Amino acid sequence: MKCSTHKVCYETREMAVEALIQNRSRYHHSGDAGPINVYQCESCGLYHFTSKGPINDALTSEENKKRIELGREASYWEDKYRRK
Repeated sequence: MKCSTHKVCYETREMAVEALIQNRSRYHHSGDAGPINVYQCESCGLYHFTSKGPINDALTSEENKKRIELGREASYWEDKYRRK
């Protein structure tokens, strides 16, 4: 489904939060820059990322911080390998 906001849509909050974690792993956002939370859209009823408001608890858990850091390291090496 497409949304009038033109943002990527996620069917459930859980799917959106997992995608948020993956996004933080892949792209090197610093601190609270980039997407930091998810919300249910009033227009389409699905979930989108937002860079406003409080940081999602999933991003501050120690387990997910480790996942994000490992994902960033993997992303770094994948990008470096592709450039050769």
